[in-house]
Amino acid sequence: MPTILDILYHAILPALSLVLGGIGAWALGMRAMMVSTLGEDYITFAEAKGLSARRVFFWYGMRNALLPQTTSLALSLGHLVSGALLVEIIFRYPGMGTLLYRAVTGFDYFTIYGVVYFIIVGICLATLLLDVVYPMLDPRIRYQRA
Repeated sequence: MPTILDILYHAILPALSLVLGGIGAWALGMRAMMVSTLGEDYITFAEAKGLSARRVFFWYGMRNALLPQTTSLALSLGHLVSGALLVEIIFRYPGMGTLLYRAVTGFDYFTIYGVVYFIIVGICLATLLLDVVYPMLDPRIRYQRA
């Protein structure tokens, strides 16, 4: 148990630097999607029906603006795996970014192929998971046989 707590203690700062570095771009994207969504006709119609501002914002606005942001989140997995190089170097934390850096500087092509393959498989699995989660987020999306 002390080993697990020690690992978590030393992983807090690298994890926070990765999350806080990307949350600004995500927030700006979410704001832009909400602004464009709240300008749609169905939002005006919902407000004209007399629905509360909270219900219109969350039920009609947020629900429709969340789908592109979910896609962006799933596709940023590749950046998270490969873009953590700077964080791994600063915190001296061994990981995929450090492995990729050492392979590139050492011209180890097979290791580069392996790391890139791992990143591609991670993005594919994240996209598959996204396709499974989409109907749960928005019931209007249904997958049927043609």
